[in-house]
Amino acid sequence: MYILPENLHEFENTYGSPEELYTAFEMNSSEFKRLIASQKHGRSHDITIFIRKNGKWIVNSKPWYPKGLYRIPSGGIRPDESIEDGTLREVYEETGCKVKLVKYFLRIYVRFFNGNQSVDWISHLVLAEWISGDLRPVDTQEIKEACLADRSEFDGFAAIMLKLDVGGLHYREFLQRQAFKILDKIFR
Repeated sequence: MYILPENLHEFENTYGSPEELYTAFEMNSSEFKRLIASQKHGRSHDITIFIRKNGKWIVNSKPWYPKGLYRIPSGGIRPDESIEDGTLREVYEETGCKVKLVKYFLRIYVRFFNGNQSVDWISHLVLAEWISGDLRPVDTQEIKEACLADRSEFDGFAAIMLKLDVGGLHYREFLQRQAFKILDKIFR
């Protein structure tokens, strides 16, 4: 893991100490291999950014997603970046927007497994406010579309995620559901 403890401490001092959860999810063989391949430089994390714009949430869709499936933007911090800089970069690449980070509200420790192999992973969930920019992904290899979603649409996204035989999407459904348990209280 190359999010160093001192960088995480600095991020928490600025944006708050998050709630924590622990879970595990099974992956099929091909997606587990993709997860292993994503661990360049020892990466074992993602930053997931819940961005509010005009009372709605910014979501995106990957090229391989079926019609109607969207999720909250996420990505990895590079070894040479601060958590804040990497988060802002990921937001821009995946949505075309600039944001203001507001709160570090949830950290999820997850073990992904396939057979007797496993990878320990940490998701860092951050709340942000949209500042500027059109919803247009910059990294069009990874993201095909970015748009706004009303809170009520997430049940539909969840249903699609859970129908697919993709453990990573089952985890994303869990992550979003747990996040909204916190965010729904903030935005009542």
